[in-house]
Amino acid sequence: MKKRRMMFIPEVNPQSFVFFFEKGNSGTSWSIRDYSIRNCVRERGPRDFHWNADDVHLKAQYSFDAPTVSTDDLTFWHKQTAEFNARYLGKPAPAPVPSIVVVPPARLAAAPSQPESVPSSDAIAVLNLPQLLELPKARKTQDMERILHSPNSEDWVTWNFFQILVKQYPTGWWGHLVSAARRRNPSLSFPFDERSLPALKLWDLVRSPAQYETQSRSRMLSSGNPEWINRAKSPDPVEGLSEIDIAFDHDQFLVFAEAKLGSDVSMNTSYDPQRNQIARNIDCLIEKAGDRVPIFWMIVRDEEPSRAYLQLMDNYKSDPGLLARDLPHRDAATLEKVAQNLTILQWSDFKELVCCPGADFETNSVKLDLERRICGRQAH
Repeated sequence: MKKRRMMFIPEVNPQSFVFFFEKGNSGTSWSIRDYSIRNCVRERGPRDFHWNADDVHLKAQYSFDAPTVSTDDLTFWHKQTAEFNARYLGKPAPAPVPSIVVVPPARLAAAPSQPESVPSSDAIAVLNLPQLLELPKARKTQDMERILHSPNSEDWVTWNFFQILVKQYPTGWWGHLVSAARRRNPSLSFPFDERSLPALKLWDLVRSPAQYETQSRSRMLSSGNPEWINRAKSPDPVEGLSEIDIAFDHDQFLVFAEAKLGSDVSMNTSYDPQRNQIARNIDCLIEKAGDRVPIFWMIVRDEEPSRAYLQLMDNYKSDPGLLARDLPHRDAATLEKVAQNLTILQWSDFKELVCCPGADFETNSVKLDLERRICGRQAH
């Protein structure tokens, strides 16, 4: 058996083949490379899975000989992966993809009224990409495809915005955010010490509160809907993990922030037509905050009156009873405090901080693209 294999190992990637390579015969020197995302490779080894080579072979549902081609050839291995996915997993193979293209700043600046669009087949510059690939977000193939190839990705904005903000203002970034929040919401009230920075977490996964799970399961069992009844009888959680776009984690407070660019919030979940995305995030926030101050913000590109997030945030803030209606298992006094601190920020509030000229070509290119996105000029 060749030591270079294309394998499908659901425990590594349940949606794609990966490339496996074993060095020597000890069984302890091996690597798995995931090329499912264009122009990227994610490498893992024994330190990540604590398996030996025999374990890998046993866990593989499919295993085939792989050609002797340099592992640095990202285009080849992405194409190879896509072909195996199409043949054995029934996934459509994408069109051939060129190498990464970073649009020169001069081209972006040449026509500000009609900004240069980046073709969806070209990879877009991302700051500190290796760090991003270490996050759980990197396992979400569709999200990563949008980050790397869509000129309108919200996640791209979130990642690059905070890469720039924290690097440029390593001790002042939090103060800038709070100052903007106070301008937007003069009634904002929570413990704040500019010298005590919270931990910044992107795309943290949070389980639904046990109280909601119990309440929701009971509702589904008595709904008369056969699908809901069968789902409620399953021991699995009736609501999946919530992905929190941005969390500011401090020993005195916890802030959850939902990031939006061109999209709106969801007004329901699969099994609860009354559970909107804001109420769901606030529910998870209160649960995880414990005895700390729970705070919910949104960072958006626009505040058009038709936006559901604008209407919900305004309604909850002006009438906390509406939030209590949507979260009946929560303490009313806690919800009143949450409602007081509800704040909508705009990405453009920070344009002067994060979109000034960069120190190098890559950063400057990202900043120009970031300004285009947060100021509302969509690429097509």
